[in-house]
Formats: sequence, structure tokens, C-alpha cells
Amino acid sequence: MQLPWRAAPRAALSSPLTLVVSIATTLLLGFVVAAAVMHSSSSGGAALAYQQSRMCSQSVHPSLDGEGLPLADAVPMAAHGDLGAVYTRIGRPDFNGLATYGRFGYRPEARAHLTVLEGGGSGLWVPQTIATAARVKVGDRLTGSPLTVSAIYADLAHPVEDWWCSEVKTVVPNALGGDGESTSVIWVGQPSDLAALPPEFAGGASVSLRFPTDAPATVADAETLRDKGNALVESLGLPLTRTDLVSGAISAAHAAERNVASALLPLVLISVLVGLAGVGTVTVQWAQRRHSELRLLWVRGAGPLALGFRGVLELGLPLVVGGLLGLVAARLLLPLYAPGVALAPGTLWSALGFVLAVVLASLAVTVFVAAWRTHRTFQRRARSWRLAVVPWELVVAGLAVLAWFRLSRNGLGTTLKGTELPRIDVAALTFPLLVVLATALLATRLLRWALALSHRVQWWRVPAAQLALRRLAAAVGPVTGVVLVGVLAVGTIAVGSSVAGAQRSALDSKSGVFVGANSTVQVSQDIALGKVELPSSLQGTTTLVGVSTGALVVDPATFTDAAVLDDAAEVRTLVSGLRRSGDVAPALRIGRAADQEIQITGLPLLKPVASLATFPKLGTRGYVLSRESVTAPEHVGSWHLWSSLPLSALTSTLQEAGIHYTNVADRARVLDGLPFLTVEWTFGFVTAIGVVLAVVAAVALLLAIEVRRRQNAVSGALSTRMGMRPAVLWSSHLMEIGALASVALLVGALASFASAGAAVPRLDPAPWLNPAPSLPNLTPLVGTMVLGGLLVVVVAAWLALRGARTARMGELLR
Repeated sequence: MQLPWRAAPRAALSSPLTLVVSIATTLLLGFVVAAAVMHSSSSGGAALAYQQSRMCSQSVHPSLDGEGLPLADAVPMAAHGDLGAVYTRIGRPDFNGLATYGRFGYRPEARAHLTVLEGGGSGLWVPQTIATAARVKVGDRLTGSPLTVSAIYADLAHPVEDWWCSEVKTVVPNALGGDGESTSVIWVGQPSDLAALPPEFAGGASVSLRFPTDAPATVADAETLRDKGNALVESLGLPLTRTDLVSGAISAAHAAERNVASALLPLVLISVLVGLAGVGTVTVQWAQRRHSELRLLWVRGAGPLALGFRGVLELGLPLVVGGLLGLVAARLLLPLYAPGVALAPGTLWSALGFVLAVVLASLAVTVFVAAWRTHRTFQRRARSWRLAVVPWELVVAGLAVLAWFRLSRNGLGTTLKGTELPRIDVAALTFPLLVVLATALLATRLLRWALALSHRVQWWRVPAAQLALRRLAAAVGPVTGVVLVGVLAVGTIAVGSSVAGAQRSALDSKSGVFVGANSTVQVSQDIALGKVELPSSLQGTTTLVGVSTGALVVDPATFTDAAVLDDAAEVRTLVSGLRRSGDVAPALRIGRAADQEIQITGLPLLKPVASLATFPKLGTRGYVLSRESVTAPEHVGSWHLWSSLPLSALTSTLQEAGIHYTNVADRARVLDGLPFLTVEWTFGFVTAIGVVLAVVAAVALLLAIEVRRRQNAVSGALSTRMGMRPAVLWSSHLMEIGALASVALLVGALASFASAGAAVPRLDPAPWLNPAPSLPNLTPLVGTMVLGGLLVVVVAAWLALRGARTARMGELLR
């Protein structure tokens, strides 16, 4: 006869349900822990990738720049870089006696990235603007130099291709600037040609040294690139200014990773405690099932601790396997819940370490619970005091109140500046989750009381409902457990999705208010004066806006075609009513602006006649007047084109029409979205935890039905043999399980939407910009959860009904 100790691992196979539950419990536990580690690491990589997307690719590697250098010294300096460029000072090159402003430059492969309009070859390549102004033709010779013109090319304009991004301030002229302030570049064929330029270009040269490289995928790669790059530029020993943009991206990535990790820590700890409680529940059920065997071992002299280790011998392997499967699941599902897929070196080993730690904790809980259970059963009876008597919902509600005070006082973080990532206040961040947890505990307590009193209910006129209520009352423990986890799942998913969606919409809204439209460019006042007509292709998408200090001049007929507005109809009505009838121009007062007549430079005397809380570009302070009220457009500070088109479409249309522009702005890139993304990533993981809880609730419901299969089969078989129609039995199970799902969905949704609605406006990474975050459209989310709940209800009801249909009456009675 084998000893029970040696047979313990194989004995687990006799209870496949316990085996599956044990594996599933630590699988979810391991998944949460490993996913938190990987999510935090991927947040750093995603933050780095985002910062790099806003940087010039040629500036990722540390670079060197210098100005005011002798041309003879600048040329050899440029040769030290992988991509070195030399530019002369701005002068007046003379080709045919019509000298205009221009500068010369050389950059390897520059000609391959220019659009040739006429000619080619290895001589001077002159931009079209200079060629037109100075009447330069192919074959003309530069006065005072043997160099001749071999090609005319199209001037570079915003937005430039990526190859030019690091040189944009030098190679893209500002057509609206003053004479001599900016100009296009006349390109020479080789560095030695610069020595043949007229003497007036021999001084004041500038140099740029770039070292193009592949973008680093992880923060560790970026740090290696930074260190090697700085060492390289240091070894050159050139008297140039170093630019190290990647260091700022690395700092932002580290800050994002720390913020996400610190924000997730409380949630992960709570999840671990819940998972360990689940392990304890499995151990209690195991002790009940092995009662006879444990009693025999205790009679033979085994103590509680030894019997506790007996539980580990049987449940230990499933717990370990479940934890490792959780690690594998976290790695495979990384693209579904994490902001990126790039992990720092060693992340998997760190995740494995944490998973092993929670597995060891699970084994320790198994030993402790099994020992406690056997000690209580065989040595002495425990007191009747139970943890269920403690009003945990009041304790959690008290914590929620404290979190609300922190959230009301500090908002998202305790220190918040425009140049820094928000330092997330974890206590404030947990407010909506604590509200959901307190509501879930209160709901389960009320449900337990209601089921305890359900025997007074007589619904025999509706037999399906009466039977459903009786079955619920007979399984009050599993029922309240499923509802608790279901409410937490629904609430957590709703909170995570709501806050994450609010951050995305807030970034988009704030960018729209900051820029005014999807894209804007500054243009000459000739358009406002009517000297230059806009292309017809821009009609319906573009409007002309004048900008003075604290005021906007808008065209009532076209403004709402391009501006980003919440209520375009209201703005159109108000702006259309701004008709000047004398020396005073009627104006809209925006937000906190003074409600009195005001004189702004370049504009007529303004008198507020209506008001709006916010307005594009102005925010919450300023005035808006009609373009018809301005009699001297040349006195307005500057004129801009606002368009609903993408920036590239707007600028290409202007280039085709020959309209000069400058100071471009793109709504998608004007604001640093990393603070918003950090909060979004944090609550994205909250949503992932909610999905895990939803899976737990669904599995717990199905397992509870499977455990009660014999009981349901007996009651169902007897009911059908006493005359109950199968359709009534089917509807009874649907009512029973549907009631649980409905309670979980309703309570979870109400608690989460109420708490998120209060918290979202205060979770603002940029409170100095309007508008504040607001709840997104939650209809798709609610619809998805309802459909998921219906699917679980139908499957669970089918499983419950199957047992009654396939039951053999004789075996059930026996």
C-alpha cells in the first residue's frame, strides 16, 4: 500500500475540477503580476517612441552646430560628421547685375533631395525664388567666381521631407520675413567649390554635423546611443555646440515608466491579495473534500503543519503550472493590453521573478490555510466570529472619501508644470476604483440580506421566477461571490475605458483650441487686402483669420468651415451678428475678458455685445470681431489661414498657387501628448484588469453551475416530470443567471460612471489649457458589456438545463 504522501500528486487527478480551478487561479494571478511588469516596461519604450516621433530622425544621435565661423575653418569641420553641412552667411550674390539676398551651402546628397525645374549637372543649383528675382538662367556665371549655374530647383517649403528636418531653419526661407533675415540656399557641387566664392562670403559661416542612425527601440538602446554618441562628438574636439535631444527623450521615458509603475502598484497589490484569497478558498474546498483522509493522517500522528504540506503535495504542481502559464499569457497578449511591444532587456526575467514570488506566496497560503483548517477541525472549534460581520464597505468608502479629498485638492499630481510629466498622485488615482469596490461590497451585502428573506416571497403564479429565486437563495455564497467579482469587473472596465478615452479626447480638444483648426499657416496681408486670391480648391475648408494681441478677426461666412468648434451653429449665429454701424465695432467677449469697451492696437474700439466661455486660439480670455469691422487690414498683427485639411494638403495647395506662407502649425503635433498618454496607459491596464475580472466572474459562474450540476439535475428532472414544460425550465434558468448578470452590469456601470464622471475633469495633465477632460461616449462600451453578459447568461443557462435533460431519474433517486 502506497503512503498517502507519495500518492498525493497523483491524487489531484481524481478531482479535475479542483485541478482546473487551482491552475486558473494562479494563472490569473501570474498574468496580473507579469503583465504589470511588462506594461510598465513597455510604457517606457512607448514613451521613447512617442518622443522620437516628435524629433527629427537626424537629431536622435547627439549632433554639433556652430555659427560665425571662418569659411576656411568650417569646411574641414563639416568633414568630421557622417552628414556634415556648411552654409555661408547671407549675402547678395550677383549673377547678372541684379543682386538679391542668398547664401551658399554644401551638404552631401543634397541634390538628390531637391526638385529640379531646369538644367542639372555639377555647377551651382539656384532656388527658383532667387532665379526669378535676379533673372538667373542656366549657364550664368557668379560674379567674382568661376562657378556657373547649372540648374534651377524648387524652393524647399514646410513641411519638408525627413532628410531635411534638421536643417529646416536654414534651408526653408521665411518669405514673410524682412530682407536679409532668411533666404534659400544656393548649393555647390563639392566642398572645394566654397573656396571659389566671392570674398564677401568668406566669414560668418555655419556648420551642422549630423550622425544619422536607426531609432533605438528600447530605453536601454537609447542610453547606449547617447553614451556612444556623446563620446564620439567629444572625441572630435571641435569648438561647436553639442545638441543632445535623446537625453530628454530618455528622461521622459524613465518618468513615464515610473509614473505608470507607481500608479499600478496599488491595483496589483489588491489583485494579488484577491488572488491569494482565491487560493485560500480552493484550499478550504480541498480540505473539505479530503476530510476523511486528513482525519486518518491526524489520528496517526500528523500535525496541522504536516497536513498543510500535504495540501501542497497535491495542489502545489497545479499552482506552479498556473503561475508559469500566466507569465506565458502575459507575454503573448502584450500587444493587446500594453502601449508597445518593445521591452527592456531583463524584463521577462523580472516578470518571472515576480511570478515565482506570488507562486511561493500561493504555496505558503495553501500550507497556512490547510493547517489552520485541520487545526480548527480536529483540535478545537473556532469561535463563531466571522469576517463577514465587519462592514468592509464602510471602510472602503472611508478610503474613497480620503482619495476624493486628495483628488479635489491636487488633481492628477502634487507637482505639475508645463515642461514635466505629471507625477501621478496614486491616492487620488484610486478614487473611482475605491467607489466601485465600496459599491460592490454594499451590493453583495444587500443581496445576501435579500436572499435570506426571499423565503417570504410567493411567486408561484410565475413558476419560472419562483424557482429561480429559490435556487439563488439555496446558493447564497456562490451567488454573492459571482456578483461581487462581476460588479468589480464591469466597474473596472468602465472606469479604465472612461478615463483612457477622456484623455484621448482631451488631448484632441486641447490641441484644437490651441491651434484653432486642424492646420494653420501665416500668410501675407495681401490676401486680407484682396491683392491675392485663395485657390478655389480651399473654399469650404479654409478661412482667413487675423490675430492681434488678445483678439481675433474672423470671417463670419467661412470661419465655421475650418475652426474646431463644439457648437458651430451657435458660433456662426453670434459671429454673423457682429455688424459695425459706427466707430465702435461689436465684439464677442470670451471667458474672463473684461466686459467693457476696449481699444486694441490695430483694431477699432471694441464693445462686447455677447459672450462665449471659450474660443479657439483665445482659450478663455479675449475678443472676437468680424472682418467687416476692420477697415485697415494692414494694421492687424498677422493674418493666418485656418483649415480643416491636413497640413500637407493645405501647404501643397498654397505652393501650387504660388502663395508664400510661414509659421505652420499642425493640430496633431502642436502639443506634447506624453502626459496624456501616461494617464491613458495607466488606465488602459486598469481596463485589462477589468477584463481579467470579467473572465474570473464568467468562469466562477460556470464552475458554480457545474458544481451544482447534480442538484440542478434533480430539481429540473423532478420539475419536468411533475408537469413543468421545458420552456418554463429554460426561462427559469435564464432568469436566475440573467438576474446575476443584470445586477452586476447595472451596479457596476452606475458606480463606475458616477465616480469616473466626478474624477475625469480633475485628472487633467494640462489644466492650464481648455477644455477640461470629459467623459467620452460610453454607448459602445455599454453595448459591448451587455452583449458579453448575454452570451455568458445563455451559455450558463444551457449548461444548467443540459444536466436536467440528460439526467437519469433512477440514478438520481438512488
